[in-house]
Amino acid sequence: MRNFVPETNLPSIDEALDKFLSVLPPKGRVSRLDILKSVGKITSSPVVAEIDYPPFSRSTVDGFAIVSSSTPGKFKKVNKISIGEWKDIRIKGGEAVEVDTGSPIPSGADAVVKIEETEVDGSEVIINKRVRFGTNVAWVGSDIPRGSIILDELQEVTPEDVGSLASLGINRVEVFDSVKVYVIATGDELVSPGSDLPKGKIYESNVHFLLSKLTQMGCEVVNYEVLPDNKEVIRNAIMKASDSADLIITTGGTSAGEKDYVHQIIREEGKIIVQGINVKPGKPTILGEIKGKPIFGLSGNIVATIFLFDRLVEKYIGKLNGKHLARRYTYNGEVEAISILPIQADRFRTTMIPVFLFKKGQVYFALPVPTESYMVGTFASSDGFVMLQAGKYVEEGEKIKVFAKALDTRPVLIGEEDPKLKDLNVRKIFLGSVPACAALKFGIGDILVISDLVCGKDLNEYQELKRWILVNGKGDEIGYNDWIGMSKLVNEPAVKLKSPATASFFLGKAKVIAPEGYIEGEKLVQEKLKLVIRDKQFSKGIFSEG
Repeated sequence: MRNFVPETNLPSIDEALDKFLSVLPPKGRVSRLDILKSVGKITSSPVVAEIDYPPFSRSTVDGFAIVSSSTPGKFKKVNKISIGEWKDIRIKGGEAVEVDTGSPIPSGADAVVKIEETEVDGSEVIINKRVRFGTNVAWVGSDIPRGSIILDELQEVTPEDVGSLASLGINRVEVFDSVKVYVIATGDELVSPGSDLPKGKIYESNVHFLLSKLTQMGCEVVNYEVLPDNKEVIRNAIMKASDSADLIITTGGTSAGEKDYVHQIIREEGKIIVQGINVKPGKPTILGEIKGKPIFGLSGNIVATIFLFDRLVEKYIGKLNGKHLARRYTYNGEVEAISILPIQADRFRTTMIPVFLFKKGQVYFALPVPTESYMVGTFASSDGFVMLQAGKYVEEGEKIKVFAKALDTRPVLIGEEDPKLKDLNVRKIFLGSVPACAALKFGIGDILVISDLVCGKDLNEYQELKRWILVNGKGDEIGYNDWIGMSKLVNEPAVKLKSPATASFFLGKAKVIAPEGYIEGEKLVQEKLKLVIRDKQFSKGIFSEG
């Protein structure tokens, strides 16, 4: 039966794909894979940290763990904890435990003094200067607090993410699985490359292009066949493909020739959703369904196959494997960006500083991220980094070269952290009010959360969220990074936290302040958070009606 595709009233490529997607929406398979096999795949659900990182408070130098309130003075060396070792030791004032870089600090210790800053005489350690609470300590959870979202839904997994996940003991993640594809080429005229070429025959090229392209895309080719123009042989192959693959691709057999059987088989065994597209080459293309599986009947013309694969098949596969749905994806290259805050390199060494990237129109903006050398989670969550020569200072508004490793298209929140904001379906950059005010100045960010303790005094249009800041304990005061509003409530902080989520660890050890919802304590001051919300849909879940 000949199949004549009309010359008029055919859908465009986009119209054909839209119709196909509406009738047969892609349903990707989800698998829980080993993190080493997840690189390049797209997460199907958020990944949450079940432990803190670091998982225990540890030393950042080789030296002696001590009780800071006993300095300066003489200390008795009572033990040693090597890296990778755990000892149930509690020390008191006047005692010291030798530690390596990365060693757990013993219970009771709250600081580490570098070995070169001490005098050691047998078991006696002399410290001649005052050592502050928290000196040379990487506190538990200071990089990644328990409960943090490590990977959000629809993020491409990167090697840096794998390092972060492994640091948290996570060895499997849920991702969209590779798409299983079955490829069938039909035609009595086809001969495999490398064989002799009889008169009247041509070398088969469609399958070779398709296999190469599918492999490049990370698909799993279940099988491929080059078949003669025999209807039942082709039928058996297509039915076998519908049982074993997520998607079927055929080439040839879609036009009006007497031996063009593919369109007949699709109609008999399933249904044709689109027959013919207003494009040259590739007019007789068919989009159909067999046993609920999508089947793309491409022309036998190799140029048409190449052209329409990129515009039809690849886009459909991209929705099956999540690639075209990804909100954060790998990008390896350099971009020029405007720094929205000053950046300072180390005085003596070339310094790598992670940044978040934001795009407004065709212009990139960069926000530097406070970090320490052990913070793998902070680096993995960033979008790239800048390399500054020793002593280099970057002014606010200055253009910089960013080595980008990922681009993120999610709506973004920049500013203060609060439990009422945790369930918003946006990217959350809880770095405090200073970057939020800078983002406001440069016109970036979808939600900006600004503390009245820091900036934003002249804001006119905003919504207000009031919260009590609580205080608990006595002694050395635990403060916050200078960008955070609560930093203004502590004059001489012994430790500067980057998140109130880790404040509870210091209860009973020092004087702690944090918003309600993070600790219990006495009311200290009421803080007003000013929320600049560019899209009012995000107000839901933060504010009650009215």
